[in-house]
Amino acid sequence: VPFLLIKGQVEKLKQPKFWIKSFIFLTVTGLGTSISFYKDIAKIYAEKPFEYFFIIKIGANLKRIIPLLLGLLFVKIFIDRKEHGFFGLNIKRQNYWPYFTILLMMLPLIAAASFLPDFQSAYPRLKFWRYEGIFDLPTYAVILIFEFCYAIDFVSVELLYRGALVIGLYKLLGKEAVLPMATAYVFIHFGKPLGEAISALFGGYILGVVAYRTKTVFSGIIIHIGIALAMELAAILQYYL
Repeated sequence: VPFLLIKGQVEKLKQPKFWIKSFIFLTVTGLGTSISFYKDIAKIYAEKPFEYFFIIKIGANLKRIIPLLLGLLFVKIFIDRKEHGFFGLNIKRQNYWPYFTILLMMLPLIAAASFLPDFQSAYPRLKFWRYEGIFDLPTYAVILIFEFCYAIDFVSVELLYRGALVIGLYKLLGKEAVLPMATAYVFIHFGKPLGEAISALFGGYILGVVAYRTKTVFSGIIIHIGIALAMELAAILQYYL
């Protein structure tokens, strides 16, 4: 809202759909943050301390996707019924190879960053060596389960920030939907390594522009999950080396 007021685009704030959608998107964001029933599940099924912590980490990665999908489905059915697609969650006929090329270009930077103390203290997100033997699972299974759920969380992030806040609002706000989204996106990176938090603003803005132009979130999902898993792999290799 302040961004539009500064730019003198008050007329965009007079659209009822803007306020309704914004309220729903903020609500599902809050619900995704406040969900905690997985902690009760952990208390029931965990027999060892690190089994409890493992369920907590899995739940924390999955908790955003359900309220987000329900909220977006509500908007789709009752507000955006005539709109095509589902907030960019549709595979369009376009060349996705440039995004894989970006990932390849990032690999040397990620490899170099993996030697930094801040990186090694933050990654891997699951210190798997502490979880050996939980639920009688081999270590590789523990890693794969966690990384799968970790990747799902990035689908939630892309669907919320690029899908809902850009693709879901672009007809109401135009290109002005991108910068506020990128600013909000930085907040979820607080507490992570400084370089990652700073780059989130620029990366979030670029992904927002791509989503605005292509009307799909799959480009962001490819880049986001690819970089995240590459960072995890680099940290795991650092541990063994």
